[in-house]
Amino acid sequence: MGALRNLSRLWIIAVCLSVCLKNSVYSDDEEQVMVFANRTNIHWVNQNTREHHVMPLEGITEAKYVDYDPVENMVYWSDVHHGGSISRATLCAEERKTIVSDIFIQHVKAAFVSIAVDARRRAIYWTNSASDLIERVNLDGSNRTVIAEHDMGSPIDVEVDSHAGFLYWLDAGIKPRIESCSLSGKGRRVLLDLKDQYPSILELDVQTQALYWNDKNTKQLFTARMDGSSMKVLKSSIPHITGIFIEGNYIYWIDWWNKDIEKIPISGQEEASVILSPIKDMEDLISVKVVSGVVQCPPRPAYKFKAFTYMVNGTVRAKFTWEAGYGWKIPQYFELDRRDVDSQIWVEVHKIEADSNRSVIIALEHSQEYQFRLRACNTYGCSRSNTPEVKFTTDSASVFSSSEEHYNAIPTLLKTGIILGGVIVSIGILLGIWGYWRARKRKTNRRYRAVRYSTASYIT
Repeated sequence: MGALRNLSRLWIIAVCLSVCLKNSVYSDDEEQVMVFANRTNIHWVNQNTREHHVMPLEGITEAKYVDYDPVENMVYWSDVHHGGSISRATLCAEERKTIVSDIFIQHVKAAFVSIAVDARRRAIYWTNSASDLIERVNLDGSNRTVIAEHDMGSPIDVEVDSHAGFLYWLDAGIKPRIESCSLSGKGRRVLLDLKDQYPSILELDVQTQALYWNDKNTKQLFTARMDGSSMKVLKSSIPHITGIFIEGNYIYWIDWWNKDIEKIPISGQEEASVILSPIKDMEDLISVKVVSGVVQCPPRPAYKFKAFTYMVNGTVRAKFTWEAGYGWKIPQYFELDRRDVDSQIWVEVHKIEADSNRSVIIALEHSQEYQFRLRACNTYGCSRSNTPEVKFTTDSASVFSSSEEHYNAIPTLLKTGIILGGVIVSIGILLGIWGYWRARKRKTNRRYRAVRYSTASYIT
Protein backbone atom coordinates (compact mmCIF):
# COMPACT_ATOMS: atom_id res chain seq x y z
CA MET A 1 0.00 0.00 0.00
CA GLY A 2 2.81 2.38 0.92
CA ALA A 3 4.57 1.57 -2.31
CA LEU A 4 1.45 2.50 -4.26
CA ARG A 5 1.23 5.82 -2.42
CA ASN A 6 4.85 6.57 -3.20
CA LEU A 7 4.31 5.71 -6.87
CA SER A 8 1.24 7.93 -7.04
CA ARG A 9 3.17 10.78 -5.42
CA LEU A 10 6.04 10.35 -7.87
CA TRP A 11 3.57 10.33 -10.76
CA ILE A 12 1.93 13.56 -9.55
CA ILE A 13 5.35 15.21 -9.11
CA ALA A 14 6.37 14.09 -12.62
CA VAL A 15 3.17 15.50 -14.13
CA CYS A 16 3.66 18.80 -12.32
CA LEU A 17 7.26 19.04 -13.46
CA SER A 18 6.30 18.30 -17.06
CA VAL A 19 3.59 20.98 -16.99
CA CYS A 20 5.96 23.51 -15.45
CA LEU A 21 8.66 22.73 -17.98
CA LYS A 22 6.17 22.99 -20.81
CA ASN A 23 4.94 26.37 -19.59
CA SER A 24 8.47 27.65 -19.14
CA VAL A 25 9.43 26.56 -22.62
CA TYR A 26 6.32 28.16 -24.05
CA SER A 27 7.00 31.44 -22.28
CA ASP A 28 10.62 31.41 -23.42
CA ASP A 29 9.36 30.88 -26.97
CA GLU A 30 7.34 34.11 -26.87
CA GLU A 31 8.52 37.62 -27.62
CA GLN A 32 6.87 40.89 -26.62
CA VAL A 33 6.87 43.18 -29.64
CA MET A 34 5.89 46.85 -29.80
CA VAL A 35 4.73 48.11 -33.21
CA PHE A 36 4.27 51.79 -34.09
CA ALA A 37 3.97 54.13 -37.08
CA ASN A 38 5.75 57.40 -37.76
CA ARG A 39 4.30 58.60 -41.06
CA THR A 40 6.74 57.14 -43.60
CA ASN A 41 7.73 53.96 -41.75
CA ILE A 42 6.41 51.13 -39.62
CA HIS A 43 8.67 50.18 -36.70
CA TRP A 44 8.82 47.26 -34.34
CA VAL A 45 10.81 46.85 -31.15
CA ASN A 46 11.51 43.53 -29.48
CA GLN A 47 10.89 44.39 -25.83
CA ASN A 48 12.78 41.29 -24.70
CA THR A 49 16.02 42.10 -26.55
CA ARG A 50 15.46 45.85 -27.15
CA GLU A 51 16.16 45.38 -30.87
CA HIS A 52 14.62 48.20 -32.89
CA HIS A 53 13.83 47.71 -36.58
CA VAL A 54 12.41 49.96 -39.25
CA MET A 55 10.47 47.59 -41.47
CA PRO A 56 11.87 47.78 -45.04
CA LEU A 57 8.57 48.80 -46.64
CA GLU A 58 8.50 51.31 -49.49
CA GLY A 59 5.78 53.69 -50.62
CA ILE A 60 4.42 54.65 -47.18
CA THR A 61 3.62 58.37 -47.05
CA GLU A 62 1.25 59.14 -44.17
CA ALA A 63 0.96 56.06 -41.93
CA LYS A 64 -1.31 56.85 -38.99
CA TYR A 65 -2.62 53.77 -37.18
CA VAL A 66 -1.41 50.21 -36.71
CA ASP A 67 -2.91 46.92 -35.54
CA TYR A 68 -1.94 43.25 -35.51
CA ASP A 69 -3.53 39.95 -36.51
CA PRO A 70 -2.13 37.17 -34.26
CA VAL A 71 -3.66 34.42 -36.39
CA GLU A 72 -1.60 35.12 -39.52
CA ASN A 73 1.04 37.27 -37.74
CA MET A 74 0.31 40.28 -39.91
CA VAL A 75 0.86 43.97 -39.17
CA TYR A 76 -1.87 46.26 -40.54
CA TRP A 77 -1.49 50.00 -41.06
CA SER A 78 -3.50 52.85 -42.56
CA ASP A 79 -2.06 55.47 -44.91
CA VAL A 80 -4.13 58.62 -45.46
CA HIS A 81 -2.22 59.68 -48.59
CA HIS A 82 -3.95 59.63 -52.02
CA GLY A 83 -7.44 58.76 -50.84
CA GLY A 84 -6.43 56.55 -47.93
CA SER A 85 -5.59 52.85 -47.84
CA ILE A 86 -5.10 49.94 -45.44
CA SER A 87 -2.24 47.53 -46.05
CA ARG A 88 -0.59 44.61 -44.30
CA ALA A 89 2.71 42.71 -44.13
CA THR A 90 4.47 40.27 -41.86
CA LEU A 91 6.87 41.54 -39.19
CA CYS A 92 9.65 40.48 -41.57
CA ALA A 93 8.17 42.86 -44.19
CA GLU A 94 7.06 40.03 -46.48
CA GLU A 95 3.75 39.20 -48.16
CA ARG A 96 2.77 42.85 -48.43
CA LYS A 97 -0.73 43.53 -49.71
CA THR A 98 -3.17 46.45 -49.87
CA ILE A 99 -6.51 45.38 -48.36
CA VAL A 100 -8.63 48.40 -49.19
CA SER A 101 -8.00 51.70 -51.02
CA ASP A 102 -9.93 54.85 -51.95
CA ILE A 103 -11.31 55.25 -48.46
CA PHE A 104 -12.18 58.90 -49.03
CA ILE A 105 -12.09 61.52 -51.79
CA GLN A 106 -8.48 62.09 -52.84
CA HIS A 107 -8.50 65.88 -52.48
CA VAL A 108 -9.05 65.54 -48.71
CA LYS A 109 -5.88 66.75 -47.01
CA ALA A 110 -6.46 65.51 -43.46
CA ALA A 111 -8.44 62.51 -42.29
CA PHE A 112 -8.36 59.89 -39.54
CA VAL A 113 -8.30 56.24 -40.58
CA SER A 114 -8.07 54.42 -37.26
CA ILE A 115 -8.13 50.64 -37.67
CA ALA A 116 -9.13 47.70 -35.48
CA VAL A 117 -8.61 44.05 -36.45
CA ASP A 118 -11.21 41.44 -35.48
CA ALA A 119 -9.00 38.35 -35.56
CA ARG A 120 -11.84 36.02 -34.61
CA ARG A 121 -14.16 37.00 -37.49
CA ARG A 122 -11.31 37.82 -39.94
CA ALA A 123 -12.36 41.41 -40.52
CA ILE A 124 -10.99 44.91 -40.04
CA TYR A 125 -12.90 48.07 -39.02
CA TRP A 126 -11.85 51.66 -39.66
CA THR A 127 -12.99 55.24 -39.16
CA ASN A 128 -13.52 57.55 -42.11
CA SER A 129 -13.55 61.03 -40.63
CA ALA A 130 -13.70 62.63 -44.09
CA SER A 131 -17.16 61.13 -44.74
CA ASP A 132 -18.08 60.54 -41.06
CA LEU A 133 -18.38 56.76 -41.42
CA ILE A 134 -17.24 53.58 -39.75
CA GLU A 135 -16.63 50.80 -42.24
CA ARG A 136 -15.70 47.14 -42.29
CA VAL A 137 -14.09 44.74 -44.75
CA ASN A 138 -12.94 41.12 -44.60
CA LEU A 139 -9.20 40.62 -44.24
CA ASP A 140 -9.09 39.28 -47.80
CA GLY A 141 -10.49 42.60 -49.07
CA SER A 142 -14.04 41.38 -49.74
CA ASN A 143 -17.45 42.50 -48.48
CA ARG A 144 -16.82 46.17 -47.71
CA THR A 145 -19.70 47.42 -45.55
CA VAL A 146 -20.71 50.63 -43.75
CA ILE A 147 -21.32 49.92 -40.04
CA ALA A 148 -22.29 53.37 -38.74
CA GLU A 149 -22.98 56.57 -40.65
CA HIS A 150 -25.82 58.67 -39.18
CA ASP A 151 -25.40 61.37 -36.52
CA MET A 152 -21.60 61.21 -36.68
CA GLY A 153 -19.42 64.23 -35.94
CA SER A 154 -15.83 63.17 -36.56
CA PRO A 155 -15.01 59.52 -35.71
CA ILE A 156 -11.26 59.38 -35.15
CA ASP A 157 -10.48 56.23 -33.14
CA VAL A 158 -12.07 52.77 -33.13
CA GLU A 159 -11.56 49.69 -30.93
CA VAL A 160 -13.04 46.19 -31.19
CA ASP A 161 -13.93 43.63 -28.53
CA SER A 162 -13.79 40.41 -30.54
CA HIS A 163 -14.94 38.15 -27.71
CA ALA A 164 -18.03 40.12 -26.72
CA GLY A 165 -18.77 41.21 -30.28
CA PHE A 166 -18.86 44.99 -29.74
CA LEU A 167 -17.34 48.00 -31.44
CA TYR A 168 -16.29 51.18 -29.60
CA TRP A 169 -15.31 54.51 -31.12
CA LEU A 170 -14.39 58.05 -30.19
CA ASP A 171 -16.30 60.86 -31.89
CA ALA A 172 -14.34 64.12 -31.60
CA GLY A 173 -16.85 66.32 -33.43
CA ILE A 174 -18.90 69.22 -32.11
CA LYS A 175 -20.45 66.89 -29.54
CA PRO A 176 -17.52 64.71 -28.43
CA ARG A 177 -18.58 61.31 -27.13
CA ILE A 178 -17.74 57.62 -26.93
CA GLU A 179 -20.21 55.25 -28.61
CA SER A 180 -20.62 51.52 -29.09
CA CYS A 181 -22.61 49.08 -31.19
CA SER A 182 -22.58 45.43 -32.17
CA LEU A 183 -20.12 44.33 -34.86
CA SER A 184 -22.98 44.39 -37.36
CA GLY A 185 -23.86 48.01 -36.48
CA LYS A 186 -26.95 47.26 -34.38
CA GLY A 187 -27.66 48.42 -30.85
CA ARG A 188 -25.77 51.71 -31.21
CA ARG A 189 -25.68 53.85 -28.08
CA VAL A 190 -23.76 56.70 -26.48
CA LEU A 191 -21.68 55.49 -23.54
CA LEU A 192 -20.08 58.76 -22.48
CA ASP A 193 -20.92 62.37 -23.31
CA LEU A 194 -17.54 64.12 -23.15
CA LYS A 195 -19.13 67.61 -23.34
CA ASP A 196 -16.36 70.26 -23.35
CA GLN A 197 -13.47 67.82 -23.65
CA TYR A 198 -11.11 67.72 -26.62
CA PRO A 199 -10.29 63.99 -26.95
CA SER A 200 -8.01 62.46 -29.61
CA ILE A 201 -7.33 58.83 -28.60
CA LEU A 202 -9.29 55.88 -27.24
CA GLU A 203 -8.00 52.61 -25.76
CA LEU A 204 -9.91 49.50 -24.77
CA ASP A 205 -8.68 47.07 -22.10
CA VAL A 206 -10.80 43.95 -22.43
CA GLN A 207 -9.11 42.23 -19.48
CA THR A 208 -10.21 44.84 -16.97
CA GLN A 209 -13.31 45.97 -18.93
CA ALA A 210 -12.09 49.58 -19.01
CA LEU A 211 -11.95 52.47 -21.46
CA TYR A 212 -9.18 55.10 -21.58
CA TRP A 213 -9.11 58.44 -23.39
CA ASN A 214 -7.43 61.83 -23.16
CA ASP A 215 -8.51 65.46 -23.01
CA LYS A 216 -6.17 67.95 -24.69
CA ASN A 217 -7.87 70.92 -23.03
CA THR A 218 -7.18 69.87 -19.44
CA LYS A 219 -4.19 67.59 -20.24
CA GLN A 220 -5.82 64.73 -18.36
CA LEU A 221 -6.14 60.99 -18.92
CA PHE A 222 -9.58 59.55 -18.13
CA THR A 223 -10.87 56.04 -17.53
CA ALA A 224 -14.30 54.45 -17.16
CA ARG A 225 -15.99 51.07 -17.29
CA MET A 226 -16.87 49.75 -20.75
CA ASP A 227 -20.55 50.42 -20.01
CA GLY A 228 -19.75 54.12 -19.43
CA SER A 229 -19.95 54.03 -15.62
CA SER A 230 -17.34 54.97 -12.98
CA MET A 231 -15.71 57.73 -15.01
CA LYS A 232 -12.69 59.29 -13.29
CA VAL A 233 -9.42 61.14 -13.91
CA LEU A 234 -6.52 58.71 -13.94
CA LYS A 235 -3.63 61.10 -14.56
CA SER A 236 -3.25 64.90 -14.77
CA SER A 237 -0.62 67.05 -16.48
CA ILE A 238 -0.09 64.51 -19.25
CA PRO A 239 1.79 65.51 -22.41
CA HIS A 240 0.41 65.65 -25.94
CA ILE A 241 -0.07 61.92 -26.50
CA THR A 242 -0.96 60.44 -29.89
CA GLY A 243 -1.04 56.71 -29.17
CA ILE A 244 -1.80 54.57 -26.12
CA PHE A 245 -2.10 50.91 -25.16
CA ILE A 246 -2.46 48.87 -21.98
CA GLU A 247 0.04 46.12 -21.15
CA GLY A 248 -0.42 44.30 -17.86
CA ASN A 249 -0.19 46.82 -15.06
CA TYR A 250 1.23 49.61 -17.25
CA ILE A 251 -0.07 52.21 -19.68
CA TYR A 252 2.20 53.00 -22.62
CA TRP A 253 1.83 56.16 -24.65
CA ILE A 254 3.55 58.23 -27.34
CA ASP A 255 4.66 61.68 -26.19
CA TRP A 256 4.41 63.72 -29.39
CA TRP A 257 6.34 66.69 -28.00
CA ASN A 258 9.28 64.76 -26.54
CA LYS A 259 9.26 62.26 -29.44
CA ASP A 260 9.44 59.19 -27.19
CA ILE A 261 7.44 56.24 -25.86
CA GLU A 262 6.72 56.33 -22.14
CA LYS A 263 4.97 54.13 -19.59
CA ILE A 264 3.30 54.64 -16.20
CA PRO A 265 1.65 52.22 -13.76
CA ILE A 266 -2.03 51.78 -14.47
CA SER A 267 -2.74 53.33 -11.08
CA GLY A 268 -1.36 56.62 -12.39
CA GLN A 269 0.42 57.30 -9.10
CA GLU A 270 4.00 57.38 -10.42
CA GLU A 271 5.85 59.47 -12.97
CA ALA A 272 6.28 58.26 -16.52
CA SER A 273 9.49 56.52 -17.57
CA VAL A 274 10.93 56.62 -21.10
CA ILE A 275 10.97 53.35 -23.05
CA LEU A 276 12.22 54.49 -26.47
CA SER A 277 13.57 57.84 -27.70
CA PRO A 278 13.87 59.86 -29.87
CA ILE A 279 11.67 59.12 -32.90
CA LYS A 280 9.89 61.87 -34.85
CA ASP A 281 6.26 61.98 -35.93
CA MET A 282 5.05 58.91 -34.04
CA GLU A 283 1.30 58.43 -34.40
CA ASP A 284 0.03 55.12 -32.98
CA LEU A 285 1.41 52.01 -31.26
CA ILE A 286 0.40 48.55 -30.12
CA SER A 287 2.06 45.73 -28.22
CA VAL A 288 1.59 42.04 -29.00
CA LYS A 289 2.98 38.69 -27.95
CA VAL A 290 4.34 36.65 -30.83
CA VAL A 291 6.16 33.36 -31.24
CA SER A 292 9.90 33.91 -31.51
CA GLY A 293 10.01 32.56 -35.05
CA VAL A 294 7.89 35.48 -36.25
CA VAL A 295 10.65 37.98 -35.41
CA GLN A 296 13.52 35.79 -36.59
CA CYS A 297 13.72 37.22 -40.07
CA PRO A 298 15.85 36.16 -43.03
CA PRO A 299 17.59 39.07 -44.78
CA ARG A 300 15.98 41.05 -47.54
CA PRO A 301 17.08 39.99 -51.05
CA ALA A 302 20.26 41.41 -52.56
CA TYR A 303 19.90 43.90 -55.39
CA LYS A 304 21.92 45.34 -58.30
CA PHE A 305 23.08 41.81 -59.03
CA LYS A 306 25.34 41.93 -62.13
CA ALA A 307 27.58 39.55 -64.07
CA PHE A 308 30.66 40.78 -65.98
CA THR A 309 32.24 38.24 -68.35
CA TYR A 310 35.80 38.56 -69.67
CA MET A 311 38.69 36.50 -71.05
CA VAL A 312 41.94 35.68 -69.21
CA ASN A 313 44.50 33.55 -71.07
CA GLY A 314 41.77 31.95 -73.13
CA THR A 315 39.60 31.21 -70.08
CA VAL A 316 36.18 32.76 -69.65
CA ARG A 317 35.56 34.23 -66.23
CA ALA A 318 32.55 35.88 -64.71
CA LYS A 319 32.64 38.45 -61.97
CA PHE A 320 29.40 38.81 -59.99
CA THR A 321 28.70 41.96 -57.98
CA TRP A 322 25.72 43.01 -55.85
CA GLU A 323 24.55 45.12 -52.95
CA ALA A 324 23.14 43.73 -49.73
CA GLY A 325 19.57 44.38 -48.60
CA TYR A 326 18.42 44.95 -45.03
CA GLY A 327 19.86 42.24 -42.78
CA TRP A 328 17.79 42.77 -39.58
CA LYS A 329 21.06 43.54 -37.74
CA ILE A 330 22.18 39.91 -38.14
CA PRO A 331 25.36 38.91 -40.01
CA GLN A 332 24.36 37.65 -43.43
CA TYR A 333 26.15 35.58 -46.07
CA PHE A 334 25.38 34.95 -49.73
CA GLU A 335 24.92 31.82 -51.82
CA LEU A 336 25.60 31.88 -55.56
CA ASP A 337 23.54 29.16 -57.25
CA ARG A 338 23.59 27.87 -60.83
CA ARG A 339 20.90 26.13 -62.81
CA ASP A 340 21.10 24.38 -66.17
CA VAL A 341 18.77 25.68 -68.85
CA ASP A 342 16.86 22.40 -69.06
CA SER A 343 16.72 21.86 -65.29
CA GLN A 344 14.61 23.18 -62.39
CA ILE A 345 17.21 22.40 -59.72
CA TRP A 346 19.54 25.07 -58.38
CA VAL A 347 23.04 23.97 -57.30
CA GLU A 348 25.19 26.05 -54.96
CA VAL A 349 28.53 26.90 -56.59
CA HIS A 350 29.93 29.44 -54.16
CA LYS A 351 29.31 30.72 -50.63
CA ILE A 352 30.37 34.24 -49.70
CA GLU A 353 30.93 34.87 -46.00
CA ALA A 354 29.40 37.76 -44.14
CA ASP A 355 32.50 39.95 -43.87
CA SER A 356 33.82 39.42 -47.40
CA ASN A 357 33.48 41.77 -50.37
CA ARG A 358 30.20 41.84 -52.25
CA SER A 359 31.73 40.14 -55.32
CA VAL A 360 33.00 36.76 -56.53
CA ILE A 361 34.83 35.49 -59.64
CA ILE A 362 34.35 32.01 -61.12
CA ALA A 363 35.60 30.26 -64.26
CA LEU A 364 33.17 29.23 -67.01
CA GLU A 365 33.23 27.29 -70.25
CA HIS A 366 33.17 28.72 -73.77
CA SER A 367 29.94 29.00 -75.77
CA GLN A 368 27.70 27.91 -72.94
CA GLU A 369 24.44 29.34 -71.59
CA TYR A 370 24.34 30.03 -67.87
CA GLN A 371 21.73 31.03 -65.33
CA PHE A 372 22.70 32.20 -61.85
CA ARG A 373 20.88 33.49 -58.79
CA LEU A 374 22.07 35.05 -55.54
CA ARG A 375 20.43 34.31 -52.20
CA ALA A 376 20.99 36.37 -49.07
CA CYS A 377 21.00 34.20 -45.92
CA ASN A 378 21.49 34.40 -42.17
CA THR A 379 21.06 32.02 -39.24
CA TYR A 380 17.26 32.10 -39.72
CA GLY A 381 17.22 31.23 -43.41
CA CYS A 382 17.54 32.75 -46.88
CA SER A 383 15.56 35.48 -48.61
CA ARG A 384 12.27 33.98 -49.72
CA SER A 385 11.17 36.27 -52.55
CA ASN A 386 12.49 38.55 -55.31
CA THR A 387 15.75 36.59 -55.54
CA PRO A 388 17.83 38.31 -58.27
CA GLU A 389 18.87 36.20 -61.26
CA VAL A 390 21.06 36.62 -64.37
CA LYS A 391 21.09 34.64 -67.61
CA PHE A 392 23.77 34.90 -70.31
CA THR A 393 26.00 33.01 -72.75
CA THR A 394 29.81 33.05 -72.89
CA ASP A 395 30.12 33.61 -76.65
CA SER A 396 31.58 37.06 -76.06
CA ALA A 397 33.01 38.92 -73.11
CA SER A 398 30.12 41.30 -72.55
CA VAL A 399 28.47 42.83 -69.52
CA PHE A 400 25.13 41.48 -68.32
CA SER A 401 22.81 42.34 -65.47
CA SER A 402 19.68 40.99 -63.82
CA SER A 403 16.23 41.52 -65.29
CA GLU A 404 15.60 44.21 -62.67
CA GLU A 405 18.45 46.35 -64.02
CA HIS A 406 19.23 45.56 -67.69
CA TYR A 407 22.51 46.91 -68.94
CA ASN A 408 22.28 49.08 -72.06
CA ALA A 409 25.39 50.46 -73.73
CA ILE A 410 23.60 53.24 -75.64
CA PRO A 411 22.41 55.21 -72.59
CA THR A 412 25.83 54.75 -71.00
CA LEU A 413 27.63 56.07 -74.09
CA LEU A 414 25.12 58.87 -74.32
CA LYS A 415 25.74 59.83 -70.70
CA THR A 416 29.50 59.68 -71.28
CA GLY A 417 29.15 61.88 -74.36
CA ILE A 418 27.05 64.40 -72.47
CA ILE A 419 29.59 64.54 -69.65
CA LEU A 420 32.53 64.94 -72.05
CA GLY A 421 30.60 67.52 -74.05
CA GLY A 422 29.85 69.43 -70.87
CA VAL A 423 33.52 69.40 -69.91
CA ILE A 424 34.57 70.60 -73.38
CA VAL A 425 31.94 73.36 -73.37
CA SER A 426 33.06 74.46 -69.91
CA ILE A 427 36.71 74.59 -71.03
CA GLY A 428 35.65 76.54 -74.13
CA ILE A 429 33.73 79.06 -72.02
CA LEU A 430 36.70 79.51 -69.69
CA LEU A 431 39.07 79.96 -72.66
CA GLY A 432 36.66 82.47 -74.21
CA ILE A 433 36.49 84.47 -71.00
CA TRP A 434 40.28 84.36 -70.67
CA GLY A 435 40.73 85.45 -74.34
CA TYR A 436 38.25 88.28 -73.92
CA TRP A 437 40.06 89.46 -70.80
CA ARG A 438 43.43 89.33 -72.60
CA ALA A 439 42.05 91.27 -75.58
CA ARG A 440 40.64 93.96 -73.31
CA LYS A 441 43.94 94.20 -71.50
CA ARG A 442 45.90 94.56 -74.77
CA LYS A 443 43.47 97.21 -76.01
CA THR A 444 43.81 99.14 -72.75
CA ASN A 445 47.62 98.96 -72.96
CA ARG A 446 47.57 100.26 -76.57
CA ARG A 447 45.39 103.21 -75.58
CA TYR A 448 47.67 104.00 -72.68
CA ARG A 449 50.76 103.95 -74.92
CA ALA A 450 49.02 106.15 -77.55
CA VAL A 451 48.01 108.76 -74.98
CA ARG A 452 51.49 108.81 -73.46
CA TYR A 453 53.09 109.24 -76.95
CA SER A 454 50.76 112.08 -77.91
CA THR A 455 51.37 113.86 -74.63
CA ALA A 456 55.13 113.54 -74.97
CA SER A 457 54.95 114.96 -78.54
CA TYR A 458 52.89 117.90 -77.35
CA ILE A 459 55.35 118.73 -74.62
CA THR A 460 58.34 118.60 -76.96
